[in-house]
Amino acid sequence: MRPPLRENLAGLRPIRGLLLSVAVARSSVMLFPFYAAYLGVTRDDLGQAGVGLVVGAFGVGALVADVVSGALSRWVPERAVAVAGMVGVALVVGCIPLTSGLWPLTVETAAWGFCHESVNPVAYAMVARAVPESARRFAFAAVRLAVNLGMGVGPVLAGALFAVDPGLLVWGTVSGYLVAAGILVRARVGTDHVAEAGTKGPEPAGRSRHEQRFWSFFVAVLPIHLAYALPPTVVSAYVVQELGHPPLWVSAVFAVNTIMVITCEIGLNHLMGRWRRKTALLCGHVCALAGFGLMGLGANPWLLVLATVVWTLGEMVLFPVMLDHVSAISPGALRARNLGLYSAGVNVGVLAGPVVFLPLSAVLDAPAAWGVVAAVVAVGMTAIAGLSAAKGMWTGDEPAVAGNG
Repeated sequence: MRPPLRENLAGLRPIRGLLLSVAVARSSVMLFPFYAAYLGVTRDDLGQAGVGLVVGAFGVGALVADVVSGALSRWVPERAVAVAGMVGVALVVGCIPLTSGLWPLTVETAAWGFCHESVNPVAYAMVARAVPESARRFAFAAVRLAVNLGMGVGPVLAGALFAVDPGLLVWGTVSGYLVAAGILVRARVGTDHVAEAGTKGPEPAGRSRHEQRFWSFFVAVLPIHLAYALPPTVVSAYVVQELGHPPLWVSAVFAVNTIMVITCEIGLNHLMGRWRRKTALLCGHVCALAGFGLMGLGANPWLLVLATVVWTLGEMVLFPVMLDHVSAISPGALRARNLGLYSAGVNVGVLAGPVVFLPLSAVLDAPAAWGVVAAVVAVGMTAIAGLSAAKGMWTGDEPAVAGNG
């Protein structure tokens, strides 16, 4: 039987400090949502192209961090990597008002992106170490809740501060990240489950099998990362420019998504605690396929909202279980690296999704363009179904919660 929600919540005790630190850090992401506007106000000499280059450098730094932070944690304790990333954000952002010139700002922003993103993979690895495998999916959902709560608070605070003085965004970010780092330094993050996989690398033959499992799954979920990169990057342009709806409907899409994730994701993953990873992944893909297909019918704005509800259901199912699966197929010595590479895949989607979709939408009508997105999701779903049936490419996929009452 599935354990009660209270028991699952109690199981988060070993990572309470980490969750609080993540929530505070994400709430402190005040400068970046207004970074282009901040540069436009304070750096008249950059021009539009220069501002775009500087802001884009953040993503490059983040992608590099995803690739190297997991490997770095093999030599440095994961908590130390996360704390260093938070302190690094504070130091780099604190120097931005003192920096002038296009290329110094570009390098500095890339360093900011690196420090910001280096926290994510090691935070996931800390969760995997602190929480037993049967409860990890619920724990990853809790981490996403902390992230999304912070991402809801940060821009609201940033808007208020920007209206008073754009320079306050810098010091809001700096102080918030220092507080988050202090919380994590003092937090007692459990490590009771670190021994299950050891710290030494697997034997060469075993490592080859682990590598095949990880990289096949990495490729199989790239379609879903491409699809879910589209709502935050192109939906505003699609709704306002292509469909001709008022901007209020863009706000409605983001509000529905945010409210559902914050209020429903924990409960949904609790209810699905007995589902196998394969089942959850396939059901999540079905929701994503249907939701993104419905986006093409957005000429009726209420269908746009309905589509958002459906693909958000897919998001709430898919992202915790994908993290859970990467953790499950990774031996202890490779887990932080693999979680970092998985995060890199998410950022590849963010970088590539708009580049592919926008030219496509210029030559196809809305139903056809979003139909292509749905087809891409279907390719990923087929790949997951094939992987889960292939001998040696899937781990023992027991229900996520084995509770006894």
